[in-house]
Amino acid sequence: MKKYSMDSIRNFALVGASGSGKTSIAEAMFFNAGVTNRLGKVDDGNTVMDHDPDEVSKKMSIYLSLGNLEWKKVKHNILDTPGYSDFKGDMITAFRAVDTAVITVSAVNGIEVMTEQAMKYADEVKNSIAVIINKIDREHAKFNEIIDELSNLSDKVIVPVTVPIGTAEHFKGVINTIKKKAYSQGKEIDIPADMADAVEEWHEKVIEAAAESDDKLMEKFFEEGALSEEEISNGLKNSILQDTAVPVFVTSATENIGIQEILSLINDFFPSPKDAHEILIKKKDEEQMLDLTKYNKKLGYVAKAVSEQNFGEIAMVRMYSGALNTSDEVELPEKNEKEKIGQMFVICGKKREEVDQIPAGDFGGLVKLKNTKTSNTITEKGEHLIVKPIQYPEPVYWKAIRAVSQSDEDKIGPALSKITDEDPTIRTELNTETFQNILSGQGEIQIGLVQKRLHDKYNVEANLTDPKIPYKETITGNADVKYRHKKQSGGHGQYGEVYIKLSPTEIGSGFEFVDSIVGGVIPSKYIPAVEKGLVETMKEGILAGYPVVDIRAELYYGSYHDVDSSEMAFKIAASHALKDGFMKAGPILLEPIHKVQIIVPTEYMGDVMGDISSRRGKILGMSQEDNKQVINAEIPLSELYSYYTSLKSLTQGRGYFTQQFAYYQKLPNDQAQRVIEASKKEEE
Repeated sequence: MKKYSMDSIRNFALVGASGSGKTSIAEAMFFNAGVTNRLGKVDDGNTVMDHDPDEVSKKMSIYLSLGNLEWKKVKHNILDTPGYSDFKGDMITAFRAVDTAVITVSAVNGIEVMTEQAMKYADEVKNSIAVIINKIDREHAKFNEIIDELSNLSDKVIVPVTVPIGTAEHFKGVINTIKKKAYSQGKEIDIPADMADAVEEWHEKVIEAAAESDDKLMEKFFEEGALSEEEISNGLKNSILQDTAVPVFVTSATENIGIQEILSLINDFFPSPKDAHEILIKKKDEEQMLDLTKYNKKLGYVAKAVSEQNFGEIAMVRMYSGALNTSDEVELPEKNEKEKIGQMFVICGKKREEVDQIPAGDFGGLVKLKNTKTSNTITEKGEHLIVKPIQYPEPVYWKAIRAVSQSDEDKIGPALSKITDEDPTIRTELNTETFQNILSGQGEIQIGLVQKRLHDKYNVEANLTDPKIPYKETITGNADVKYRHKKQSGGHGQYGEVYIKLSPTEIGSGFEFVDSIVGGVIPSKYIPAVEKGLVETMKEGILAGYPVVDIRAELYYGSYHDVDSSEMAFKIAASHALKDGFMKAGPILLEPIHKVQIIVPTEYMGDVMGDISSRRGKILGMSQEDNKQVINAEIPLSELYSYYTSLKSLTQGRGYFTQQFAYYQKLPNDQAQRVIEASKKEEE
């Protein structure tokens, strides 16, 4: 297998909104580079990158895919990422593994939510950014409008390096604004006479962007008003590397127009691993930039670890420095685990080609690793550094999951563990209050797909239901109660009497037990049994079967029997006393409230705010962020389980939110009554 030097490699990810044509662009690139002999189509299910059965059936990218090609002696490693928001975890992971984020934009749809999020994540990870405006041949396609939108979205200089000759049905080819030459499907054509002035204007913008990267170039540009083609190319490459300029390309992937020009320009302008020689790491909990030119040891990053039916576990790895060889022993510093490297492959979609080395700057696939998961770091032994972890978004969609049969119950845990290892945005946890296993993630399609994968891959049948809300019970008033537990049934009887005062404490302060017994009216050896009886009853709940919290119970008097008293008797007496007193002390239900941040375009503000009010939400404040409105609110958790779907509907998919637990507060009486009645029915 041919090996490439670091300066002969380009690593980039295709990111952007679903339907913008990422997979089609990759497909056209493979076709032009001779990787395939026909141009596959997403709708036909025969593309290189969308090879999983779920992707073929849904006609959309669901998982991160890796492919590669050679163009004019330069290797391109391409990560094709999902564009649907449910699967954004793979998009986020890809940013860390590449040097350039290529953001695809539909010429018809323009800037979308995932376009904006891709820009944001690329900035956070310090990727170079490029934009491909695709589908320029479609009806209602726009170009100049999208350039303006990009300029408003980013503070970087937007530089159209290729521009279209016509749009929609009039699209005939592209013009390279550096060379001032026109092309169609790789062949040079004449620039239309009516575009000559526009081409000169675009050429000037390219020169300005190039000149900004270097003081000497800027000086020459001011003096002479022009730069050579080589000076423009070098200057523009530096501007892209310095992250001050964003090159824009235009194409129709399905018509294969503009693709060869993009491949050549990737060679010319995208940073190589040698150029992008710094990476943010964490060492001993301190963040620092690592200069890879001075670090010659092995350092890799797992862009994706998946379990495939034919291959088993396979990890897609980017090597930042050092070469990875068969039989190497490496460490996973996040887990303090070791791995021995076995077979290695170059990956292109579902095609695998075995190799004996993954060189620095390149990608490859590792199989049969026991501990390696998505976003892990690979280092040499004793190197306690990790590639800075990515902050994955918090869940916005939740379901309770349960195996259908007892035999599946034993298998569902390990199967879910493998699925969550592959995609860190999917989480599972046992809610210790409702005793449900909660499956959470980024959306309904993602969670539904987990259920399907459990069935298809692991032969596990599982049901998804709305999670129970972890309500809590408490009191608002005081009560003074006594209870005597006395039972005689031959032989030793049972006897224990307690006097207990109940009172509320502050919400969130917990349970307080006070022993005020004097004079030995209850022997000290029985006091812990009283507390235990109270605690166990609180766990079970009294009003509706939810845990009792935030109460003070003072044991101040009682009586015992020399022969018949026991720990069990006092435990039972305490339990009955609490149940009696609790119902006399103004019992209420508490519900969890979450802090929610909602980001929406301004035009949807009214509808979204009205919806928040209908969900018993409280708006805390609003602010503007770029061209979006940010609403900070508090909403009951019971109203959030369906919020993901509602917000998408209200904002045509352009709104999104984050949430986290804030506090508990009293559940309104009418709502509480419904919960209590439902609990009674369930008990019956």
